[in-house]
Amino acid sequence: MFGHGRLMNSPATFQQGHVRLQDKVYESSNLKIPAVQEWLCDISYAEEFWNSISGFVLPDLARVGKDAIAAKENWVVTWPLSGTPWPSIYVSIDVIVNQETPPHLDKVSAPSLLDLLVSLGTHDAQFHIGDLGSIFGYQPGTMIYLAGKLLCHSCPKWENGERIALAHYMKDAVHNKFGVARPAFTQQKDLLGRFLPS
Repeated sequence: MFGHGRLMNSPATFQQGHVRLQDKVYESSNLKIPAVQEWLCDISYAEEFWNSISGFVLPDLARVGKDAIAAKENWVVTWPLSGTPWPSIYVSIDVIVNQETPPHLDKVSAPSLLDLLVSLGTHDAQFHIGDLGSIFGYQPGTMIYLAGKLLCHSCPKWENGERIALAHYMKDAVHNKFGVARPAFTQQKDLLGRFLPS
């Protein structure tokens, strides 16, 4: 029904091979495609939900993401801009449709810039984190926060249904260009401290 492929969407990205601080930052050309603009508007309510969850469980990461999205207005040189409101605290959302994801590390992130992977569709896929020797259920509706720069991960062939994944990630070089600091790793004590008496 959906075919297969991958589409990278970003309001602020470097051109391929140009990721130095002196290089310019552009809006991905996909954001000018009417169907992508409509899709971003259609999922904005879900992105707000995922942003809220991120703000609750990873407050420093959410703050850094918001800072980067706010800073993009001063740096992105694409003209004219698409005018598409960006719904996420993450600077990139890849839409992965019916594709196996081989074992890999995420090269563009930083260790504490955790990725958010959202599983959609009708599939029965599993999510593998090879470095931990772990396999997780990855049913539609599953959200995974992952240090993709540090942990080798994959989604191999599945038996039934169609798999759609939204891979949200931050780009360390873009954050550096914008002068946005990396967050510290969130620790369990940071989360529990909100609920347990001192």
